This record gives sequence, C-alpha cells and structure tokens, in this order.
Amino acid sequence: MAITALSESFDNGVGTISNAWNVDTSVKGEVKLAGPSAMMQWATGREAGHGYGTYTVTAKIEGNEPGAGIVLWPGDNKWPGQEIDMAEVAPDGSGRHYGTVHWNDNGHDAYNVVMFDDVYSGTFHDYQMIWEPGKITFKVDGVEKGVITDHVPADYEHGGMNNTIGFLNNSPNTSITVSHVEFTPLGGSAPDREDTSTTEPDSSADSTSAVVSASAGQSASVDWNEIARQLLDHHQATGSWDLGSSASAAPAPAAAPAVSAAVDWNQLAAQVHENYTTHGGWFLA
Repeated sequence: MAITALSESFDNGVGTISNAWNVDTSVKGEVKLAGPSAMMQWATGREAGHGYGTYTVTAKIEGNEPGAGIVLWPGDNKWPGQEIDMAEVAPDGSGRHYGTVHWNDNGHDAYNVVMFDDVYSGTFHDYQMIWEPGKITFKVDGVEKGVITDHVPADYEHGGMNNTIGFLNNSPNTSITVSHVEFTPLGGSAPDREDTSTTEPDSSADSTSAVVSASAGQSASVDWNEIARQLLDHHQATGSWDLGSSASAAPAPAAAPAVSAAVDWNQLAAQVHENYTTHGGWFLA
C-alpha cells in the first residue's frame, strides 16, 4: 500500500481534512476552531490516514486550559485506541503544551505524556511528530521536546493501524488556528507545499451519513457524503446550513431530496461533537 505525502495550506476551505463541524474558513490560508468544533480526515478503517513518517502542523492555540488540540485519531474510528495528540494544553492553568500517546488497556484509556517546556499558548508554533517503529519524537519549532518508546503503535503497512490528522476545540475559552499541515512518509520525499491536490481519503464514512440521514430521514441510497460537502459549500457561501433559508440561497444539490427548513444543522453538529467528547466517537445516534 502506497503511503501518500500530504501538504495542506487551507487555501480552499477545509481542503483535504474535510470531516469538519463548525470550522471558521473565512480567512484564506487558515482554519479556526472556536467553541464546539472539530475537523479531521475521514476515519474509515485501519488503513485510513497516514502511518510512519513526519507530521508537521503550524498552529496557534489560544487559552490556558484544556480544550484545543492537534489530534491524530485512530483510523478505525474506535476509542480507546491509538490516539496520538501532537499538542494539548495542560490543566494547571499555565498554558503549557504537551504531547500524548494513548492506547487501549483492556477497554480503558491509557497514555504517556511528554511536556513541552517553554511552549505556551498565544503564538504560532511548528508542532512536529516523527513516528517510526517503536519510537515517537515530539518537536516544537525545530527543538526536540521528548521521546516516547513505550506502547508505540505499528502503522498499517507494518501490521497495525494508521491515524487520521485532525483538530478539535471543546471549550468556549480556547481556540486553535491552523495554517499548514504536512506529512512526509518515513523514508519518502517531502510534499510540494504549493500542491494541495493530494487525493482526499475515501469519504464513505458512516459518521456523515448518520448525521444527515438521521436528521432528514431519507434513503441510504443517496450519496450523503456528497450532500454534506455541498452543504458545507453552501454554509461557507451564505453563512447558513439551511438550503431553503433564503431566496438567494444556492439551490439544493441535484442528488438530495428536499431538506426541511426545520433542520438545525448547527445543533446537529453540536450533538455530534458532544458525542465525540463524551464517548470518543464521531456519531449522532
């Protein structure tokens, strides 16, 4: 299985990291998550996302409490599992950042932590993680901050599972702004930063289908992921999730059945995020 390099600068909204809720894309070249919000690549199976290699994220976390994070989510979308957090905020009020490797300990979440000395909220940093067999190295702004060698997962190509790149914010007092994401496979070539045409992961995930079909109550034969993408385009263009909210709104997608004006897409997104923060999964029901 070929491991694809990735370079995303958010010049076209959420770009290839397209499984997103309540993400602000109003500024070209960045995405911002404030309040309940999340985005990630589609976690459709153990091979989804990326494996061994170098992950680099340019981002600014704001706030001195837990809430915002750079999260590599398990490719099979199951938790507890091999979640790897490239950056989170310490709960001691200092605004210090840290990285984490999680694993499933007989159904319970277990983890190792590396604190990032002298790395605080309020400014952009280049967060970097190098994942290789038996070893994960965390760097910030080019400076090594720590190494974890215990419970390091194997990637899909080596009999384990890949992780999808994502970001979340779950506190009204925090936010995260991301301006660039890059992945270089271990032993491979770095991607072209100007080329954002990397093939998007298969978006046949059940999560979006559940969000839309559960709210509209329509047939599973409809391509709900395509409708969700068009709804996102409509929201970015009009500021509304309701396809029928105004005469000037963009027409409904050709493949979509009529969507009731009573559907509150923002509420659905908030419910999905609440399920994520409570249960560790992206789902509606």
